[in-house]
Amino acid sequence: MIFLRLNLYPDIMKHSSMRIILFIGLCIASLPVFAQQDPQYSLYMFDKMALNPAAAGSKDALEATLISREQWLGIGAGAPVTNALMLQAPMANKNFGWGVELMNDMIGPTNTTSLQANYAYQLRLGNGRLAMGLGLGIYDYVIDFSKVSYKDQTDPYAMAGSSQKMTPTAEFGLYYYNQSFYAGLSFNHLIASKFTNIVTDSAAAFSEHSYFIMGKAWKLSENVILNPSVVLMFAQNAPATGDININVLLSQKLWLGLSFRQNYGTTIMAAFKASTVIQIGYAYDAGFSGFNKIGGGANEISLIFDFATRKAVQMSPRYL
Repeated sequence: MIFLRLNLYPDIMKHSSMRIILFIGLCIASLPVFAQQDPQYSLYMFDKMALNPAAAGSKDALEATLISREQWLGIGAGAPVTNALMLQAPMANKNFGWGVELMNDMIGPTNTTSLQANYAYQLRLGNGRLAMGLGLGIYDYVIDFSKVSYKDQTDPYAMAGSSQKMTPTAEFGLYYYNQSFYAGLSFNHLIASKFTNIVTDSAAAFSEHSYFIMGKAWKLSENVILNPSVVLMFAQNAPATGDININVLLSQKLWLGLSFRQNYGTTIMAAFKASTVIQIGYAYDAGFSGFNKIGGGANEISLIFDFATRKAVQMSPRYL
């Protein structure tokens, strides 16, 4: 979670079917541009519940995902480090899905731990399913002000010591998918709760984040599946950003991909299905402009355990 308040950590922070598609596109066009407070995952296409609670249970499997991300490798101490565990599965009647997310995010003087439960209800729509999802959770947000060097020693935060605040969070999402296509729209941090216990700080509150994701798979041959995808991110008081990704699945074993992120740079990624249960993924982000170039790249590693009860012969949502 990137905490954009300059006087807390100045050395880092200052640099720092067609109707459905049309409907979602119109929703995006009407969104206000919302500071980025959530982690950005480069391997989002392998577990979309990280961005949209409606994706919970969309894979016909009990699935566990572990993600570890280190950003701004050139900085060292104080750079963002994110670790997350996600569990999801469909329920017995296949019309409902559930998911759980546990995340720890550290950057500079802040250490955030969150726990969220997701619930999704799915409806048949055309040749696919439309899911409506709700996520409810809690954040434990800790700030150690003693780790900050203050130019102005009269700054009230210089004498604050530390702050710990537990605050609720809520998310809502729509997610449509079939065997070769998905699109989703989600709204995070719907509860604008403060994340410090400092009475005079009226600005330290979660802001709504909005995400749009879409991907399509084309079977070029028996051994080659092309899967481009896009994610658009909106956060209050920050410019909208987007990723365009192209992935290729070879022999249903090896993923190779390349992403381009607006105003940032590029990401190279690979993932290997070591067995019918385990997939190992890696991504490296390289920033080409501003502080992203000076601060260095980012490493992201994911482990996905897919305990599917049955495997589809043709392309299925789990290849998207």
